[in-house]
Amino acid sequence: MAEAKILYAVRKMADLLIDANLLQGAEEQVKLLKDELQCMQRFVRDASKKKDREEKIRGWLSDVADVTHDADAIIDALFLKVETAKRCIESRGELAYIPKHPYTLIAKQIELLRSKLRDIEIARERYGIQDLVREETEQFWRELQFSVRQNDKQLVGVEEDVELLLRKVILEKTETLSTTGIVGAVGIGKSTLARRIYELAVASKRYVKCVWVAVSGESMTPKDVIKEVILNFLNPLQDKLEEAKKLEELPLSGIQQELQDSVEGAQLFLVLDDVRQEAQWESIATVFTSEDKGSALLLTSHNEDIVKHAGYVHEMKTLDPNKSWDLFTNKAFIDRVDGGKLPKDLDIIGREILKKCDGLPLAIALVGGLLRDKNPSKRKWDNVLNDMNTNLGSSSILSTILELSYRDFPPQLKSCFQYLGLFKERVPIRAEKLVQVWIAQGLVVELEEEEEETKEEISRGYLDELINRNMVQVHDFNTDGRVKNCCIHDLVRELSITKAKKEIGLDILKEDGKTQSLSGKPQRHLAIYGGGDQRSIFNSKNINQNETHVLSLFFHGVSSFLIDNPSYLKSFELLKILDFEDLPLKSVPDTIGLLISLKYLGLRNTKIKSLPESIGRLKNLEVLDVTKVYQVEVDDVLWEMESLRHIHGENIYSEYLLKTHTLKNLQTLGYIYVENLIPAHLIKMKSLRKLSLWIVVSLNFDGIRFYPLLDMLENLVCLEIKWGPSSTVKSLELNGLDILQRVTKLKLSGVMKKLPRANELPPNLSYLTLSRTCLYEDPMPELEKLSKLVHLKLDCAYIGRGDMVISENGFPKLQTLLLYRMWDLKNVRVGKGGIPDLKKLMIRECNKKLGTGFSEELRWVTTFLQEIIKTN
Repeated sequence: MAEAKILYAVRKMADLLIDANLLQGAEEQVKLLKDELQCMQRFVRDASKKKDREEKIRGWLSDVADVTHDADAIIDALFLKVETAKRCIESRGELAYIPKHPYTLIAKQIELLRSKLRDIEIARERYGIQDLVREETEQFWRELQFSVRQNDKQLVGVEEDVELLLRKVILEKTETLSTTGIVGAVGIGKSTLARRIYELAVASKRYVKCVWVAVSGESMTPKDVIKEVILNFLNPLQDKLEEAKKLEELPLSGIQQELQDSVEGAQLFLVLDDVRQEAQWESIATVFTSEDKGSALLLTSHNEDIVKHAGYVHEMKTLDPNKSWDLFTNKAFIDRVDGGKLPKDLDIIGREILKKCDGLPLAIALVGGLLRDKNPSKRKWDNVLNDMNTNLGSSSILSTILELSYRDFPPQLKSCFQYLGLFKERVPIRAEKLVQVWIAQGLVVELEEEEEETKEEISRGYLDELINRNMVQVHDFNTDGRVKNCCIHDLVRELSITKAKKEIGLDILKEDGKTQSLSGKPQRHLAIYGGGDQRSIFNSKNINQNETHVLSLFFHGVSSFLIDNPSYLKSFELLKILDFEDLPLKSVPDTIGLLISLKYLGLRNTKIKSLPESIGRLKNLEVLDVTKVYQVEVDDVLWEMESLRHIHGENIYSEYLLKTHTLKNLQTLGYIYVENLIPAHLIKMKSLRKLSLWIVVSLNFDGIRFYPLLDMLENLVCLEIKWGPSSTVKSLELNGLDILQRVTKLKLSGVMKKLPRANELPPNLSYLTLSRTCLYEDPMPELEKLSKLVHLKLDCAYIGRGDMVISENGFPKLQTLLLYRMWDLKNVRVGKGGIPDLKKLMIRECNKKLGTGFSEELRWVTTFLQEIIKTN
């Protein structure tokens, strides 16, 4: 839609005008173009609603889109010149060295665009296109305030299927290989059911290895499927890049033999999701034999012929009218009306809409999300029913509803939705990463100045709205109830990709260099898939590095090209997002410093050991993610990156003291060694919300002097502390934590001689994690005194051989109790009135008799029995 394009271009121009003094006379033309496009945006919504009825309005929208596209390209060129000017000033100190001629030419180009906009405005008046944006945008923000996240990971009707398959696939003992197929129509919930069984298999500990492989449609060859299984089967220390190279050279029979050798004698649980060709399934099935005792294969497919040879075939059924209605009303209403009864007119329309959904859970959930409103309107319900009647002849029910849902989005939600296609298919998306990518691309509309919400909080609101509209599904939640990981259905992803290709120039490239682009427009956002050498992609005609203005690069799959050819980066000066996550990248090239526009750099789960000094040139960088990297060395350059908002990491260290006094926007600072921090600089980071510290015990850390500095950080609510080395006899003294009045989340990891008393911990704790503390004394007598605690996780926290005892009225507000890796714990006894609000109890890798010995006070907990099944 043109409205999303305009919104994006306007934001880029607003960013550019921050440096108006560097525009060399072009600033007035930029401002006028921005204002005129912003005005035009107000009329695009009405035109979009009328385009299917009037050819001339479709032409008008096309003209608006073309002008916006031209404006986008001009602004990119101007942005590069401004950045060049900045570097010139830094090196020479004067603006006079910058020639004005190129700016004059750009100003003339902008004037030509404005002339086209004036013609478009005249046509708008002639066609009667009206302003609908303001009212609908204000309504969107009002509704966001009432958004309620969906807590139902499972679709209605799946519970019985889960129970049946749990018994058949996991609990039922068999002397031979177990093969199970799940079959059903598109949108019926096959992957949802398979994912739940997979999670139960992981938790059961019955299998040496659990592997999930998303079969990428028809294009994934049998060899590709087997290769994906083998790479997932490797242990973390094995080199995936070398293994991928070796597998590429083998024929199908050779790679099958490799898989057979890898799984021989091991109990494996393997899921193949969305198998579409018999050859994809047979290539795996022939590797396993009936002699592979204890292993289980599970596949999903909408093709009955593919699953017919499985030992057990589970056919999923559509929902009956009652379950359909229950699902629909739960999705369509924020609050159920009169205990579930609807006004008669809505009831009649709603049941007509449901008839067209044919009992498909996905269709029902999507149309419920489309109609979701605090104050439902008969007019809107009528319009949806009429649109469904109009479009059903030319497309499927799911495609029809998806298109209607997208059309109903406000502009900012359309833009966010389009970026979903950049993420890897059928792999959970980290919510934190998703919202940070949206922010990096400038998609987040800031609220009025008096509002205190951060961009991250606003962006979370966008995600919640997509979830409430059922376009995005919740995979799991954080301990604080926020979405941790989300996922999208294949059909939703396809819609996202289709819209993104038309609107923002997205392309998906495969390792053979073939593009899936639908338009001839310049590529702006690239998701690059590959399992081997990606030289063919970068050398192909698909990417002309000197002419394209690429803004996003997402790499999915290992690549030798990235490692052997670091110089390719220098051609992407406009790049805002560069994501290497999960690639076996061993070093970051010095050329990274040339990416002056970069805002998001993803290096999570790579093999890098250090960051080059040139990274300090990334003045616009907002997110640096080096999580799941064993250890990362950094020079004293962080202070140069004043735009940083998040540094995610697990082990960041330096040979120097790190200056941080300029990082006034920083909200997250991942695990960093305390001895690398300058205390006087630490207190300058006023926006800091989450701080994770590494403390070397042998250096005699003094918390009494250090923690008061943290108390000066007014926004700090989450503190994580690790200490070691683990082999040392000396433990960390935690004196002084009680001064941290604002800290509500605390994680302590490391051996403790003795647990601090409750009054020695932050007084307002709501979330507490003790990890590898290895306490010999029962921690509950102290922890139960934390009157505000709602979440407690104990992971290898207690190694005593006795019981843990919770006294009468202990833990008055605790809702979640997680007990992990405490093998010698015999029992948990609770006194009368103890933990009265407990709702979730999870036990993993503990004494298997632990659950059977629990006192009666714990047996009514909602998730208790389910977790007992998991641990036995």
